[in-house]
Amino acid sequence: MARATKKRAFFALWCVPCKERDGKRRENYKILLNTQNTDVKQFQVNKFCKFCKKSTPHKTKQISRSQNK
Repeated sequence: MARATKKRAFFALWCVPCKERDGKRRENYKILLNTQNTDVKQFQVNKFCKFCKKSTPHKTKQISRSQNK
């Protein structure tokens, strides 16, 4: 069965404390989200940040399919 990829988009997760501290978005993870049932602007998840060396909240930023490589 074919996978419906039109409903899904690629997003990068960036660390919120690193952005507040350094002013840079450090993209640590890349994920595939369903945009129909997920509010992307409010989506936030706790992940490990290798720069902070602890589990911190991460927010999303949409990226193109070519950047996912």
